[in-house]
Amino acid sequence: MVLMPDVVYRAFKSLKADNAKVIYMSPQGNKLDQKKVEELSKEEHLIILCGHYEGIDQRVIDKIVDEEISIGDYVLTGGEVPAMVLIDSVSRYVKGVIAEGSIKEESFSDGLLEYPQYTRPEVFEGERVPEVLLSGNHQNIDKWRKEKSLEITKKKRPDLIEGKIK
Repeated sequence: MVLMPDVVYRAFKSLKADNAKVIYMSPQGNKLDQKKVEELSKEEHLIILCGHYEGIDQRVIDKIVDEEISIGDYVLTGGEVPAMVLIDSVSRYVKGVIAEGSIKEESFSDGLLEYPQYTRPEVFEGERVPEVLLSGNHQNIDKWRKEKSLEITKKKRPDLIEGKIK
């Protein structure tokens, strides 16, 4: 099933704003990453177009779509789930959605994976929160976080580190 061009185009025309960026969720698009998420969060108006099964008539895509985006190298039955991924990731960077400090130190914000997180109790199932985090020494805590971030990235996602670790 391919969505008919006239139906999609009429829907588009009914909500098109001059400042709108139109994104088509497609496995053929550029892969969504943190840089793109942050870039899209600065857009004033986004229209997300989702196909289902075989997608949307190519003539409409050629006429109205500014960019095609994929969430990975696989195919789903439709673009609705990828659109939710896009919305959730982009909305985190829209002012007022999340406290600004909450998005500064997290995975991919500096090209690495985030350091481990801990909370109370100090001891759980015999495992303690690392002493440095209880020390109150913010310089040492920052150093520990950077070291752990690098260690985790090397272990889990070495591809994120330039020159790939062997």
